[in-house]
Amino acid sequence: MSRLLVDNLVVIGTGFMGASLAAAVKSRGLARQVIGIDPAEAQRAKLLGFIDQVIDRVDRLADSSVAKAGTLAVVIASPVPTFNQILGDLQKSAHRGSLPLQWITDIGSTKRSLISAVENNLTDLAALFVSSHPMAGSEKQGAADADSNLFQGARVLMSRLPRTTDDTFNAVEEFWVALGGQPSAMPIDDHDALLAAISHLPHVVAYSLAGALAQSALSGAAQSMHGAGLRDTTRIAASSPELWADIFLDNRDSLLLSCSQWSLQVAAIESAIRDADRDRLIDLLREASQWRKGFQ
Repeated sequence: MSRLLVDNLVVIGTGFMGASLAAAVKSRGLARQVIGIDPAEAQRAKLLGFIDQVIDRVDRLADSSVAKAGTLAVVIASPVPTFNQILGDLQKSAHRGSLPLQWITDIGSTKRSLISAVENNLTDLAALFVSSHPMAGSEKQGAADADSNLFQGARVLMSRLPRTTDDTFNAVEEFWVALGGQPSAMPIDDHDALLAAISHLPHVVAYSLAGALAQSALSGAAQSMHGAGLRDTTRIAASSPELWADIFLDNRDSLLLSCSQWSLQVAAIESAIRDADRDRLIDLLREASQWRKGFQ
């Protein structure tokens, strides 16, 4: 049975991921109230019943009734370029008034900018920060498509920063378990290289395939007569271009390495086809097929 973990949960960014998290918390009764901060989507999320209250800006948190209504936890579910501003505003808000924070976490897909933002903006609050990355998502983009079961069974990569306390890590770990997640500790310096290979490169592949077909003479026919293979392979290309451009650029070094490795594989398959080298082609395809069958 779920139990109350925090009085007030503040979700900064209530698009699909943030609204899904808010909905999951509400449906499981993990917070007395859920507060949303997002100029574009928070009011919609409130109308849909995913959040209870809207605050217009992070730097006004200490001045709100929320700061006087018990303990507070913060989940940053906004795009990578916003981290500096958000963490700076949180620290200023804490300095200006009493802010009974229990912990702060993010759900970002890259950590390079996050590490810098924490180091540059958080002083005493740094002990309350632990990074999270739930391996869950969708090509959907807005609060209207939120899924309260999105994190059920999802692996959640959790990373300490230099000043993260054990109490902070344990509290955030308990939060993810209560949402149905499966937390795993990962050194933050290893995160972006792994995600370049298992998440960001697949998005590059999907976008490049969809882009190639969009520019081909068969574009219209491919859209109207596609089968499951094309639909499944390009599904994530329907994701937010703005969001993924920011992720690609923030993780560019690791992603470029993954792209180079993928290009070599494509070139090898192309060469085998050009040379009509069936044995070589089968070897390449078999290696890939056997690796994929090993998924757990």
